[in-house]
Amino acid sequence: MPDAALEFAIMDSVDLDHRHRIYDGWIPPAVAAALHKHGYHGTLREAAARGDWFCAHRLAEAAVAGGGSDGQAEALTLLEPFASTGWWPAVRTVGRLLADWGRFDEAVELLGLHADTGHREAACEFARVLARQGHIDQVLALLGPRTADSFLAEVLVEVTLGHGRDDEIAALLPPVGVGATVPFEPWATDAWDTVPLHATLLERQGRVDEAAVLLRKYVSVDGMVFAGHAEQLAALLARHGREAELRACLTEDGAEYARTALARLLEERGRIEEAIALLKQYSRAGEPHAAFELAELLARHGRHDEAIEMLSRAAEIAGGDSDWIIHLLCRIFVEADRADEALAYLDDHFARHGGHSDEYACARAQVIRLCSLPETADVEPSPQTVPAKDGSSSGTLGGVVAEAERLVHQGEPEKAIAHLRERLDGMRRLRIEDL
Repeated sequence: MPDAALEFAIMDSVDLDHRHRIYDGWIPPAVAAALHKHGYHGTLREAAARGDWFCAHRLAEAAVAGGGSDGQAEALTLLEPFASTGWWPAVRTVGRLLADWGRFDEAVELLGLHADTGHREAACEFARVLARQGHIDQVLALLGPRTADSFLAEVLVEVTLGHGRDDEIAALLPPVGVGATVPFEPWATDAWDTVPLHATLLERQGRVDEAAVLLRKYVSVDGMVFAGHAEQLAALLARHGREAELRACLTEDGAEYARTALARLLEERGRIEEAIALLKQYSRAGEPHAAFELAELLARHGRHDEAIEMLSRAAEIAGGDSDWIIHLLCRIFVEADRADEALAYLDDHFARHGGHSDEYACARAQVIRLCSLPETADVEPSPQTVPAKDGSSSGTLGGVVAEAERLVHQGEPEKAIAHLRERLDGMRRLRIEDL
């Protein structure tokens, strides 16, 4: 029997689903990854033996990465106790692994049992396995009658790519402008948007002009801009090198998507300075998303100093929630081998602007995770730079996880787990008291 054999703590799918949502008694995945990275495999195995999915899953991933039939057997030993309860996340994971290993008959048997019950996600996974084997007739039989469900219709279009059945699939979809009742999602309206799928099928058949006309027609309807249509149109034009049409879209509804697609097209064609000039034009006009895209472009071409300088300015003037800018800025610091400056920047930014201590902890944890900093004392922030808690809550889930990660990185796994149990239990008690 593989070394990973466990005396599994019996749970049912309802209990597993509950714990998966709120980490009740489980070690969160980021902390499990940190424990594995630092060699605390025994801790992971003990938690997995108590029915901790995240720890069992992390060990299974490592076993698969090790390769060979022994690794497969070890991974299945870890995962099958969860899958045997019928809990969908585990069933899906095992089904995908079996398919990846070429064990299609086993994957079909496992996923087919769940698809036969009407399980939507199981039907999708089953369709993907069938498509990988080239069984498109079976895919059409499975999903074709259920295209009133937008989720299943999207999967049908996705998995049939390259099989020459696009006309047949288009006929199975609700026509543009005609909605279909979706009984699976009570919050949905009776109409769902079929434009993107029909445009995709037209493009796949080489009918690019027709696809572009369809998308352009529905970018703006009755004064409402459909961002998805605008983005798909811009991507379509870029894929087919239609630069002039992309430039024309810069003055129309959904212009931001045309700008992004045009900048990427110019970059792909080696016209880097033109792409930079385009994005600078918009970032100077105060569009933070353009500044974000420009920083990514500069970093991709080794111009980290320029990207850092620009994002540092953007973070100061963005106002409100600037976390998304700060996260990119820290990532670019790390890519430039300046992780110490990233941590110093976070210290300074939060000291000047304030913010919840958990947000600060999450940002530092991201830097540590990205660059694999050694477990040294300077990884821990000084008390003077930590924003004060407002006392109104026991902290956010992200902050609790980030602090546990930090403790693992510093070689204190037991303290990390104790911290998780104490803080998560406290957060659960607060939620119960609020009911």
